[in-house]
Order: sequence, then structure tokens, then C-alpha cells
Amino acid sequence: MRLRPLVFLTIIFVCGIGIGLILSMGKSPDGLGGMADGKDKHTEIEVADVEANDIELVQGKDGQILWKVRAASAKYSQSKKVVLVTNPQMTSYLGEERQEVFVRADMGEVNQEGNNLNLWDNVDGRYGLFTLKAHKLDYIGSLDKVFLKGEVSLSRPDFSVNASVVEIDVNSRQMEAAGDVSAYFIPEKGVDLDGDGNATDSEPEKKE
Repeated sequence: MRLRPLVFLTIIFVCGIGIGLILSMGKSPDGLGGMADGKDKHTEIEVADVEANDIELVQGKDGQILWKVRAASAKYSQSKKVVLVTNPQMTSYLGEERQEVFVRADMGEVNQEGNNLNLWDNVDGRYGLFTLKAHKLDYIGSLDKVFLKGEVSLSRPDFSVNASVVEIDVNSRQMEAAGDVSAYFIPEKGVDLDGDGNATDSEPEKKE
């Protein structure tokens, strides 16, 4: 079992995926921050100090935007220091090259003081060639980590990964997946896979 993640990592490196991936086969999802089912409790704002429609929240550091969230509506609680948003669309920027990540969801919660962001229900997004789907996304600014939870799917044209929980280190771009992990390597059609000079149209290779 220990050899399979290594084999998959080698495939990814050779194919130039440009992102590290650790598949935690058989590992409990609770090992990744104890957040597995995407059913975490969220702040309930019964009486909002401020309500607004069509807003944009911007989080920055050292003169650069870290992330921004546009939302159809928002409720702000000064005592709880959170903004509850509907139909949020988040754009964030990673690394010195400022690569753009776009994610949207049905609901969200923003804590700008703590640099934390939570999105849930029908989460989907994109990062370069990658697309993602999940029930919930948590960004923890103090850890520089993103947690995707609940039927997580990460894919690009040549491979896909499914898991219960995925943890992403924003700085190193390393991903760790746990809970019902499956990974598929999808060769391009017409690529010589059998080494004899003949093009081979193979079915996706599954790693579990």
C-alpha cells in the first residue's frame, strides 16, 4: 500500500503537473484537521448590525490583495466579527507569480480580522487547468491552508482525485487527500504508452 502514493507522485512529477500530492490511503479523514463531512456549524446572525446587497470584501497584506469576495447580500455582526454572505464568489492570488484561484458557493462566512474564510453548499472553482468541487471550503489564514470537505473532486485533463477531505498548503502547493481516496491518470489519446511506437487509446488508470 505504501508504494502506490509514491508511484502516483512519480507520474505527476514526470507529467509536469507542478503540484505535490499525497494520497492517504485508508487514513481517517479526521487526521486532516478533524473536518471530514462538511457539516461544520456556522455562525447564525439573527440580528445584523449592517446588511447590504451586492458587496465586495477585500483582504490585503503589504499592499497586495490576498483575496476578495463578491456577494449578492451580506449580514455583518460586530459582536461576532463575521460577515455572512450569500452567493459568494472568491478570487485569491497565490505565490509571487500571483496565480488566480476562483471559487464560488451558495453561502459563505468571512472573518477579515482573523483572515479566515468559509464557503459551503455547491462549492466549485478553478485554478489554472484544475477544477474543484466540494461541499465546503475553509481557508485558515494563520495556517496558510485550505481544507476542502465532503465529496471532494479535484481534476485536470490528465488526472483526477476524489476524497472526503483534501488539505492544501497554500505556500508549498502540496495537497494531502484522505478518506475514500481514488485517483485516475488519464493518458492523452494517441500517446505511445506501450513503448512499441504504436499509439494506444487506454482506459483511465485507477489508483486506490
